[in-house]
Amino acid sequence: MEISKQQARELALTSQLYRQQALSGKTGVLDLIRQLSYVQIDTISVVERAHHHTIWNRISSYRKDWLDELLAKDRAVFEHWGHAASYLPMEDYRYSLPRMERFPNTTSWEKRFFETHLQPMQFVLERIKAEGALGARDFENNGKQKTDYGWGTGKPEKIALELLLWKGELMVERRDKFQRIYNLRERILPDWVDTSFPDTREINRHHILKALGALGIATAADLRNHFMLKQSQAWNKTLLELLEAQEVNEVSVAAEKDKYYALPETLDTLQDKSGHPEKLFILSPFDNAVILRNRVKRLFGFDYTLECYVPPHKRVYGYWSLPLLYQGKFIGRMDCKAQRSQGILEVLSVHWEEGRKPDREPKTALQNALQDFAGFNGCLEFKL
Repeated sequence: MEISKQQARELALTSQLYRQQALSGKTGVLDLIRQLSYVQIDTISVVERAHHHTIWNRISSYRKDWLDELLAKDRAVFEHWGHAASYLPMEDYRYSLPRMERFPNTTSWEKRFFETHLQPMQFVLERIKAEGALGARDFENNGKQKTDYGWGTGKPEKIALELLLWKGELMVERRDKFQRIYNLRERILPDWVDTSFPDTREINRHHILKALGALGIATAADLRNHFMLKQSQAWNKTLLELLEAQEVNEVSVAAEKDKYYALPETLDTLQDKSGHPEKLFILSPFDNAVILRNRVKRLFGFDYTLECYVPPHKRVYGYWSLPLLYQGKFIGRMDCKAQRSQGILEVLSVHWEEGRKPDREPKTALQNALQDFAGFNGCLEFKL
């Protein structure tokens, strides 16, 4: 089957929930995480943090306490590794077990890092067993100078808590002002969760189908990168089996040399002739729709880089430049900062894509989007 580049974009945006936005309420947040397969967590708060930003873009009535309740009260999501640190659906917990078992990888820096923290890991485990849920702030540094332990500077106990999370011995019980509060896995994991260890075929099948459902259309490299997986013969074999069983379809995209893949039910959405929402979307740098930078460049012609990791003198678009999505196209990017104490969302710069004349329609759409975005960021107004 061959489709046009425009059709490929439509499939991608539909699967990313940027076309049909029918979700609402706390149940809608859970359905969103299930559809996207993960929502990435990030600590930077120049504007509202990435996980809240990603959800709000798709559920305009979103309240942050809904995500907190799904984690701490409903036990419907958990924190572990998706593409990076993420919220994932609790029913997918068993598919994180192989990653937990492999951690730390014996051939990586993680192994050395892990071994240097054996004593603080044992210490925090003993305290949590005796006292219950604890966070990093519950451990004093005993006056010792903070040392760089590989993940930045911090007291050993804080690093030990994170290591035990990735190892699966601890889970995040709740967040308190964004700070993780940890407890033993057996005290958090619901009884209904399947904890049987998936074999290689099961885990590969899960990753391929979940990634395809979230991405809509993707190359083999896209599918692996969705969950940050390495290429393997076993993974390739599973993809071939899915193709032979017609659970996955191979698709050609016009003017593209790479093979693409899609789920049959995703291809059925090509019959949907409805247009795009009239609103302009201001995306987080860690939004699922743009996190695979090469894929976005390939499908949408949008060459995006998050410049907070770029030296200041080399930045072109700004420290926290956010993609602008309008009518199915990435039309520009905007650098901004929420000055919360002043109640102002400060827009530092807007850059329209080369060859796009910023006429009245997208400018008006941006003005409207900024008013909503300012409110989402706890600001009364925006300054453009």
